[in-house]
Order: sequence, then C-alpha cells, then structure tokens
Amino acid sequence: MATRILTGLILAPLVIAAAWFAPDSMGLAIIVAGAFLATHEYLSMSSLRELKWVLVAAAVWTAIGPLAVRFGNAHCLVGYLCVTPMLAMGLFLVLTDRIPKAYNEVAALGFSVSYVSVLMMAVAGLACLDGNGGPALLTLFAVVWLGDTGAYFGGKSLGRHKLHPKVSPKKTMEGSLFGLLGSVGGAFLIDAVFGTPLSWHALLLAGLLGGAAEQIGDLCESVLKRSAGVKDSGKILPGHGGILDRIDGLLFAAPIVLYFYMQV
Repeated sequence: MATRILTGLILAPLVIAAAWFAPDSMGLAIIVAGAFLATHEYLSMSSLRELKWVLVAAAVWTAIGPLAVRFGNAHCLVGYLCVTPMLAMGLFLVLTDRIPKAYNEVAALGFSVSYVSVLMMAVAGLACLDGNGGPALLTLFAVVWLGDTGAYFGGKSLGRHKLHPKVSPKKTMEGSLFGLLGSVGGAFLIDAVFGTPLSWHALLLAGLLGGAAEQIGDLCESVLKRSAGVKDSGKILPGHGGILDRIDGLLFAAPIVLYFYMQV
C-alpha cells in the first residue's frame, strides 16, 4: 500500500500540471504515450506476445488515433478506422506460420484499436477543447480518481454485499455506491477550485454517469485479465500494475465527460 500511495503522490501532480498548464501539448503527449503503453500491455496478454515487433508496431498504430484528433479531421479519423482492420487481417498474409491462431489474433489486434485508441480519442478530445481543455481533463481525472478512492475506503469500512464476485471478489455494492459519491464530489470539486463551464446538473450527471462508466471499465478489464490468466496488465507502475490497470476506468468515463463538455 505504501508503494502504491508513493507512486500516486509522484505521478498525480505531474499529470495534473500537464492537464492544467498545457493540455493540448504536454497533456496530449501523455495521452499518446499512455495509448502506446496500454496497447503494448493489452497485446502482451495475448498469444501475440511472442512477436515483439508486432506489439510495438500495433502500439505505434494505436497511438496515432489520439494524434489524429488533434492534427487531423473527420476524414482522417474515418480513414484511420477503415484501414485498421485491413492491416490487422492483411498481416496474416505475411505471418503464414500463425494462420492456425489468426482468428483470435486478428481479433486481438483489431480490438486493441477500438478498446484503447478510440476511447483514448475521447481523452484527446477533452485535451483539445478550446479554452476548456484543462478543466475538462481535471474533471475526468477527479471523477475517476475520487471514484476509485471512495470505492476503496467505502468498501473497506462498510462493504458487505459482493458486487460481481466472479469478476472481482473484493468489490462490494457499498464500495460502488461510495465510489459514485466520490465521482460526483470530484466533479463539483474541480468546478469549485478551478472553474468549469458546466451547470450544476451537468456536473451531477457527469459525475454519476462517468463514475458508473469508470466502474464498468474496471470490471471489464478484470474480465480480460482473468481470461488471460494474469493479475496485472503490466508492472510499469510500482504498486499499481500496468498503465492499462490505471486507465481502464478512465477509458470508459472519458466519452461521458466529453459529451457534457461538448454541450457547452
């Protein structure tokens, strides 16, 4: 636990500073790096881990998605999404020795884009909002981080009823409720401290829906890890596991928060 807290105390201020002072440059750079590392971790849980160059190439391709949000247009994004399945399937015309595994590995490659890159595009979209990139990213972080904190301490002290024991035995309904309260509180906290263009009811809905999406994203990644037979997606963050372990809920919450900011 001490290692986990120390890692958070080091990384959180750096991420917050980047989001507030330069969301469309430093923030975007962190998002692109996160997309690369998360994709590498995701594919490392599949049988493709045997092919290191495929993991790196796929991670680079996935990292292009958030960049397209900042520097491209709608046509670029459509082209990127259309080319992706072609590349994923065409790769196995070259990797003929892996044809027996092609069905599962094509799916893993294609899904890495829809799971990581497309959802990271929503995070990049928040970073690139004119004049609101900083508050938008901070709202997302607060909804996710305070939701996680509320769920942990609420479940630890009051947890009695299991939320989804087959997926995550330690999570409880009570913890989930406190997590939602933490997410709502996080949204209002950012508004009070930094100021946001969102109304009070938009903040409430962003917190509730974003917090619920964050919890679902966490559970969904747990399903993937159980299927792959691993405890964590990686070991890059001491006490936390991998990058994907840290952003699984954020990926699901980002489109929710982006929706409310796009209504302003």
